[in-house]
Amino acid sequence: MKTLLIRAATLTLSLAALNGTPAQALCAAPPDLNGTWRANDGGTYHVRQIGTQVWWVGLSSDGGKSWTNVFHGTRSGNTVTGSWADTPRGAARSSGTLTLKLSGVNAVLGFKRAAATGGFGGSTWFMPCDDTVLNPSN
Repeated sequence: MKTLLIRAATLTLSLAALNGTPAQALCAAPPDLNGTWRANDGGTYHVRQIGTQVWWVGLSSDGGKSWTNVFHGTRSGNTVTGSWADTPRGAARSSGTLTLKLSGVNAVLGFKRAAATGGFGGSTWFMPCDDTVLNPSN
């Protein structure tokens, strides 16, 4: 197994060298929701998970001028349920509930909106990866 891992790492570095781009560490999925996530609504979400409690602040791609929201929920297995609200930082003024379904078994690969009220825009979240080997378009 060790030999296989060494060969995989060597192949990754070789591919990066052939591609003319510097090799970077491979991106790994986090074990929980902590981190900065992107969504298909163009927003950036700064997520904090402490135990089963999940918080975030989400900002639209214009630095939060169009919308900035906050969320607080509870994680139970691969489901997070909670409430969200827009803040005065952005122009939007909505609020509601949100249920998220996480994908992954031993790590969080991403999450999707399972249910929402109040017109919440985002429906799919992913963690950006700057790995030039796995994501050569970066």
